Amino acid sequence: MTSASDWHWHARAWMARRRWAATGDQLAGWMASIGSAQPVPAQLILLGGSAGWMMSPDFLARFQCILLVDIDPWAPRLFRLRHGDTLRRHAVQLDFLCGDVHELLDRALATLPRACVLFDNFLGLDSIYTRSLDVTARRMRSIRQRMRGRLWGSVHDRLSGPGTADWRRAECWGRDWTAQSGQDLPQQALFAAVQAQGQWLDHHTEHVLPPGLRTQLIPWPIIPGRWHWLEAAWVEGR
Repeated sequence: MTSASDWHWHARAWMARRRWAATGDQLAGWMASIGSAQPVPAQLILLGGSAGWMMSPDFLARFQCILLVDIDPWAPRLFRLRHGDTLRRHAVQLDFLCGDVHELLDRALATLPRACVLFDNFLGLDSIYTRSLDVTARRMRSIRQRMRGRLWGSVHDRLSGPGTADWRRAECWGRDWTAQSGQDLPQQALFAAVQAQGQWLDHHTEHVLPPGLRTQLIPWPIIPGRWHWLEAAWVEGR
């Protein structure tokens, strides 16, 4: 059964469509950059994709088959409700595995051994669930090893907390925010752009990506008065 927290998330996402639009546009631009160094496979494993609230239709249309893996049993129905026109128009097959993403990861990789992989705003929750930075770091490095030889990417939380910037006019929009994986973020600039206040949470996702990649930083006004900074990158040829 879908939990009350799942329904709360979907209701929040539906009501936040306008507030999240600029974040979705930046994510779409990042998704479009896939395959700059190697061909894009025809299959996609989408991990933690939920209903695809900020998923780019143009990105989905690139694939012949998408395997959605999520713990929410309503995810495929809501995903089809939101993106069904794109899937039908481009004859994209959508399959679904329901359960814990970490537990199902190896099964998904074996099911589609040549597919590219996208961790869709999922790994930033890891340190919250494990409650151990060492466990989280080991899990992230394990994922990188299992992804070897594949085209894969991740968008994940790096920082989150209160900020008073108006999402319509915040200084974070219209700037090219970048970083390098494995290195410290320009926190003062990121905080200033959203008028950060109080205590912020470090999601300890610095080990998700191989070190030395150019990553894109994307602001996300998740609810009024609270901001996330997302990090996104594709890993090609490693």
